[in-house]
Amino acid sequence: MKNLNRFRPKAANALVQEVLAEKLGGLAAYDVDEADKISKDISATIRLQLPRYKYVVQTLVSEQCGNGATTAIQCVWDEDCDAYVHQRYVTGSIWCEVLVFAIFHY
Repeated sequence: MKNLNRFRPKAANALVQEVLAEKLGGLAAYDVDEADKISKDISATIRLQLPRYKYVVQTLVSEQCGNGATTAIQCVWDEDCDAYVHQRYVTGSIWCEVLVFAIFHY
């Protein structure tokens, strides 16, 4: 079965960049009390704007304090239909990483 409404990573990346700039651009500093709320808000906004597929949106918001961070993923899926995008947003005090997994539901 060929999926004619394929997930478009470039469009999804542009959307994620736009949402991150909107939600994090005005923040002056990292606030541990707001990080959970902001993370959920970013994930919900991205999920609502992407059509068709089943989505898993993982958002990590942390304080940027000079230490490094490494993430890794492994997925087992249909390469013809399923995909993901990955985006980072870093300012002087905030580090955010968003992963969007798009899974076609047959």
